[in-house]
Amino acid sequence: MLKLLGEFSDRAMERDFRNHAMEQEVRGLRRNLVALMFFYLMPLALDFVYLSNETIFGLFLPLRLGVYGVIIATLLIPIRPRFYGLRHAATLFLLSYIWVMTSLVALRVEGGPVGLTVSFFIMIVVLMNYLFLPTRWIYMVLWGVAASTAYLAGIMPLTGAPSSQIQTATVMQTLANIFGAFTAYQLSTLRRAEFHRMRQLEAEQRRLEEANAELHRRETIIGLQRDQLATQVQELEEAQKRLLETQASLVQAEKMASLGGLVAGVAHELNTPMGIAVTAITHLQHNVDVLDRTLAAGELTRSHLLDYQDTLRESAGLIWSNLSRAAALVQSFKQVAVDQASAERRPFLLRDYIDELLLSLAPRLRAERHRIGVECPGDLTMDSYPGALSQVLTNLVLNALIHAFPPGQEGMITITCMALAGDKVEIRFVDDGRGMVPAVAERMFDPFFTTNRAEGGSGLGLHIVFNLVTQTLCGSIQATTAPGRGTCFTLTLPRHPIAIADRGAAIMLA
Repeated sequence: MLKLLGEFSDRAMERDFRNHAMEQEVRGLRRNLVALMFFYLMPLALDFVYLSNETIFGLFLPLRLGVYGVIIATLLIPIRPRFYGLRHAATLFLLSYIWVMTSLVALRVEGGPVGLTVSFFIMIVVLMNYLFLPTRWIYMVLWGVAASTAYLAGIMPLTGAPSSQIQTATVMQTLANIFGAFTAYQLSTLRRAEFHRMRQLEAEQRRLEEANAELHRRETIIGLQRDQLATQVQELEEAQKRLLETQASLVQAEKMASLGGLVAGVAHELNTPMGIAVTAITHLQHNVDVLDRTLAAGELTRSHLLDYQDTLRESAGLIWSNLSRAAALVQSFKQVAVDQASAERRPFLLRDYIDELLLSLAPRLRAERHRIGVECPGDLTMDSYPGALSQVLTNLVLNALIHAFPPGQEGMITITCMALAGDKVEIRFVDDGRGMVPAVAERMFDPFFTTNRAEGGSGLGLHIVFNLVTQTLCGSIQATTAPGRGTCFTLTLPRHPIAIADRGAAIMLA
């Protein structure tokens, strides 16, 4: 950064340094010049010792007063960058003026060691040269060496000084120049190094200020983004809340629609046995009226009584069988409907419950002409939520009837149940329908995803199945399918799941 001469290699940096150091340098120079004005009274007093009055008043006094004039003129130079060179030139001129005056004394005074004595004053002038303007020390070195050399080689021989005095003066001048040059160089480089460090600190401070400003700007942006994100999160939470409420309403509507379909199917199924029972009762009532008329007319015979008994026996049997069938349908519908409409936990036989469920779905199954086979041990029991299981199996059956089989195809649905280790039950629901492509299979449990929306599909059937199996029944469900190979749903359920009321405490303990 600094050249060998002690200046900055960058001229702009050197110029900035000079402008920066100018005020401090000028204040030091002015202090030195004021001190020089008092110091210079000593040579003026010595003039009256070594010189005649005629020489003093005729030559030296005016010249020495001129020194004061140059000092005052230098002091009055303004502290401005454009006067930087002028101030240096004036200082060098002042020092040269003093050197000439001092050398002139050595030439005018005769006798004695005047050359050596004046050499001492020349040395002081050389040292003042190094102290006055150290920032441009190379000029000071050149001037100091030139002044010492000129006095030693030019003035002292003219004064008649012996070689021993010249040698002594040479040592003094050399030491003065070496000491002055070293001091000026140290001061110059030290000030420049301090200026360079100051510039680095200023640059670092500006960089830090810019970094702080950028950090503040980014913090402001982050704050705005955080506020926007918080607003978006709140909006998303509200939208999700509305979506969950809508989804819950749709799920409830889906359950009610399923229950409504069940009611319609059971009502249709009850129509036949109840109609037969009503017809049998009407026929029985007619025979009672005929018996009453025959008995009133006195025409009742043994054969009439036997015929009536046969009619009564057949009608009673017909009424009993059809009313029993209707009662079984009502009982099955009642249990399934209550289970689907509530979340009550109770023990039940799995095979019997599946049979009751399929009995309630019989009208829909007969309309589709599909077959359902059930393979389940009769003693396999569960202490779970039959309503949720009923909804799961109902949705799987209806989903198969709607999506699995092309129109006109008679399909086969198989429900297989078996007990597993760890107090679990596996229910496999298999159809031999058309199956699903991978793109559909990946999304089958997603809410509102359906391939049959044009015909009224809601896309909630399998989503409800998944939620009921994983949440209410505390189990898992997996599906394997391929185009043309049907679909298999595998449900793995605990026989005794944790009660819904106890699950919150279990989660908190976990």
